[in-house]
Amino acid sequence: MGPEVTPQTPFVRSADGARGKLRLFLLAMCGIPASGKTTLARAILNALDSSVVVEIVSTDDLRDERYYADFRPEREHMVRVQAFERTAQLLRRGVSVIHDDTNYYASMRHELMELAKNSDAAFAVIHVATPLETALEWNERREGPVPAEVVRRIANRLDTPGERYGWDRPLAVVDLSQIDAQSTARLVVERLPSIRPLTQQLTSMMHSTGTRAASLDTLTRRVVAQYLKTHPQMRGSAKISRIRREVLRTGIEDSLSDEEVVSLLEKRLSQK
Repeated sequence: MGPEVTPQTPFVRSADGARGKLRLFLLAMCGIPASGKTTLARAILNALDSSVVVEIVSTDDLRDERYYADFRPEREHMVRVQAFERTAQLLRRGVSVIHDDTNYYASMRHELMELAKNSDAAFAVIHVATPLETALEWNERREGPVPAEVVRRIANRLDTPGERYGWDRPLAVVDLSQIDAQSTARLVVERLPSIRPLTQQLTSMMHSTGTRAASLDTLTRRVVAQYLKTHPQMRGSAKISRIRREVLRTGIEDSLSDEEVVSLLEKRLSQK
């Protein structure tokens, strides 16, 4: 049997960390459909206690059987937009959010990371890595199952969190066919006080790595300047600046060599 949690409505709870008061945060659930993300999100909510109000924003609330019967990828975009706007609204009100969606592309998680950064909120990814075959079994037993081909398609396209970027490194990776949601939720809650707003994380990294960080900052600026000489139409592009900052952060976090940083940045710029 798949993991179960007794549903409670609405999925809103106030929260206290086991090792100190929590600040505003955004948790991005990541995983294929029917892997147990919602079960774990609710278990995390139930494991939290009074202090900071927390709400689950679930894209499943925006889908139904008719939605999947006439499944079209372009409709997914509108679902994500609505969930994103709801998340942004809650963060502006000082409400922490557990964002319950597949978030299978790194770009989807990056949008949430940027939202957290702009909201001065802590950010973390929870990767629910339940195997595909198990998820397909659980999917068949759920009310209103997702078409199996959709589950497989997402599984084939999922960007594993943390493989490419330091900011994307998950707070927890869990296979819910091997560990129950309640135990996992307690571990997540214990770790929550350790995550900080991204602005503080980058400042801390720059301070602790000192000269190396300054060197990489100069190096990445030179690479971008060279790129803009051959692509003048991209001057002033916020996307180019964002890519440079991401590569800089990855280079610092993962202790990459100059050659690795240059290679990664040139690759990202060519894919922009």
